[in-house]
Amino acid sequence: MSASLQAASTAPEPLPRRAAVPPALLVRATVPGLLRLAAIEWAWMGACWLALAWWPWAALLAVPVIAGRIHALGVIFHDAVHLSVRRKSVGLRLVELLAGYPVASTWESTRYHHLRHHHDAGLPSDPYRRRPLHGWRLARAWLLLVGVVPFWVLRGPVGLLAWAVPALRVPYARLFLQAPASPGLADPEEVRACARSEQGQVLFHLCVLALAWRWPEAVAWGYALPLLVASGFNAHRLLAEHTAVPARGRTLEDVLAVTMDHGLGWPGRLWLAPRNVGCHVVHHLHPQVSLEHLPRLRAWYVARFPSHYPPPRRF
Repeated sequence: MSASLQAASTAPEPLPRRAAVPPALLVRATVPGLLRLAAIEWAWMGACWLALAWWPWAALLAVPVIAGRIHALGVIFHDAVHLSVRRKSVGLRLVELLAGYPVASTWESTRYHHLRHHHDAGLPSDPYRRRPLHGWRLARAWLLLVGVVPFWVLRGPVGLLAWAVPALRVPYARLFLQAPASPGLADPEEVRACARSEQGQVLFHLCVLALAWRWPEAVAWGYALPLLVASGFNAHRLLAEHTAVPARGRTLEDVLAVTMDHGLGWPGRLWLAPRNVGCHVVHHLHPQVSLEHLPRLRAWYVARFPSHYPPPRRF
């Protein structure tokens, strides 16, 4: 074999074009599909709540299961954020109620920072940009992220105040929406829409507070503690699915450098990366593809471009 042929045989395959993926693998999420997934997670939580009512000693098993399902609701809501719609339909509002409010999120506020993350992944303007973390710095970052979801509960009342008082909108956007530190916001009207959308979250958690007033132990074991555990799962996911490699642009090479797959085993399916969100590389390559179809899409990329597709991060 000549040197040129040998070099050609060992050269890595060229990177794929996103448009070259078979259309059958690019199935988008739908509101009815998201409602079906949310109903499944609520059914699991309902079964756990019944178990807690009958056998309080089952809390050691029920709390992590409920926490995993709350985390899964956040992942389902994350899929709703990527829907290519401008206004919330009745069905999307129901998805927000079932999957967004339990994790203290609204559609508008999540889109504000999450879509910017996808557009600027790994760049200095990425609101989720990860710094190099090791040892105690990584542990400290995880501990700080554990409090994110409970902290978001406060975003509702602060957002309503910011809706009524324009002077509070910049602090609200900087603190709760991860807006850039520039003197002016990119779109003040978008911030106002986020603040207005907090009404639903506030009403939801007022109802939770009323239930806690009547049944404090049940709400503590059935929602408050699992929410804190779910926030820990979410913290692990945020640290696992992004790398500290700085991106140079928005090319395919940059996406492959700054994202990683993780949680592909049973701990991921149950707790750390539910509903296939651990297939994170292909999610960034095709963010509107339904979470249910990410494993097939990932398998297509791994089979055809094994030398380019990054290996998954191990737990």
